[in-house]
Amino acid sequence: MSAPALLRYRFAARAEALADMRHALKSSLKAKAVSDAEITRLVLAVDEAASNIIRHAYRQCTPGEIELTLTRVRGKLRFRLRDYAPPVDSKCVKPRNLDECRPGGLGINLIDDIMDRWRLRALKKRCGNVLVMFKRLTQVRVSSRSKHGSRDR
Repeated sequence: MSAPALLRYRFAARAEALADMRHALKSSLKAKAVSDAEITRLVLAVDEAASNIIRHAYRQCTPGEIELTLTRVRGKLRFRLRDYAPPVDSKCVKPRNLDECRPGGLGINLIDDIMDRWRLRALKKRCGNVLVMFKRLTQVRVSSRSKHGSRDR
């Protein structure tokens, strides 16, 4: 049995749809007492991942949709981005050499830095890709129950 979703959000694979996605994700993370600093970093990583899907996965086809699902699994947040673009070879998705001095191309580096781990899988028969990113939370706001000695985790 899978964990219940904290957020299910489907949006057009277009740059102008990213602001609403960021807002929905931020609201969902705030509701789970994630610290503001951690929310900023997590939203940045998910935004980078979604931007990469729009820019690279949907590059040679009509933009489709992206589904974001946020769940909590064994003390970790799990961010799942599913797209309907042509399959991407996960071996080609890797961080940029930071010794290179050029603009852009830092999305995977950011995701590597912010998330504990991630994996990309192409869905061969159904068309599309699934990116799953995991993050163990280290900072949570003190909830009203926490004043009595327990942390809301």
